[in-house]
Amino acid sequence: MMEPLVILGRGGHGRELLELVLALNAEVPRYELLGFVDDAATGAPEEVHGYPVLGTRAWLAARSPAPLVALGVGVSAARARVVAALAPLGVRFPTLVHPRASVGRHVRMDEGVTVCDGAVVTTDVTLGAHAHVNVGASVSHDCVLGRFVSLAPGVRLAGNVRLGDGCDVGVAASAIPGVEVGEWSIVGGGAVLTASLPANVTAVGVPARVTRTRPPGWQLRTP
Repeated sequence: MMEPLVILGRGGHGRELLELVLALNAEVPRYELLGFVDDAATGAPEEVHGYPVLGTRAWLAARSPAPLVALGVGVSAARARVVAALAPLGVRFPTLVHPRASVGRHVRMDEGVTVCDGAVVTTDVTLGAHAHVNVGASVSHDCVLGRFVSLAPGVRLAGNVRLGDGCDVGVAASAIPGVEVGEWSIVGGGAVLTASLPANVTAVGVPARVTRTRPPGWQLRTP
C-alpha cells in the first residue's frame, strides 16, 4: 500500500526531493505524492512540475493523520526549526535513499535521513536523524554524522570523521581521517579540514580556519 507523502519546501532542495521520490516510485511504487507544502504559498492555485502546492504548514495541521513529510529544506538550522515546529502534529519523516546512491549494508540511518543521487556511504557509518547527504557526496568508513547534518554536493569525508548535530558542510569541502567538528558549525565550500573544529563556528579555506564564532543556541533563532 502506498503511503501519502508531501514535500515541505518547493525551492531547489524540495524539487530535488521530488526527483528522488519519483525515482524510488519508478522502481517500486511506495509513496502517493500529494504535492508540496510551503509557508510562502498564497492560497491561489499553484503547482511544481505538475504537483500542487497544497498550502502552508496549516494544511498539515488540519490533516489527521498527517501524511509523511519529506523535508526539502537544505540548511541544517532551518531544518531543525521546522522539525521542532512540526513536533506537536506527530508528523513522521521518511528515510529516502536514491536508487543510484550506494549505501553499505552496515550503515545506520535514523528517521528523516536523505541520501541523494550518486552519493556513496560505505560501511559502519551512522547518519543521525534528518541528516542530508547531497548529490555526489561521499562518506567513508566509521564516520558519525549527528542530527540535521547537511553535506552539500561533492563533499568528501575520509574515515572516522565525526560531525556534531547541525554541522553544515559546503560544496566540495573535504575532511581528512579522524577530524571532529563540534555541533552547529559551518564549513565553507571547497574548504579542507585538516584539524578538528569546536562547536558554533564557521571555517573556510585550505586548510580551513575559523572566521566566525556564534553563541550557543544560535540555530534556534529565526533569522
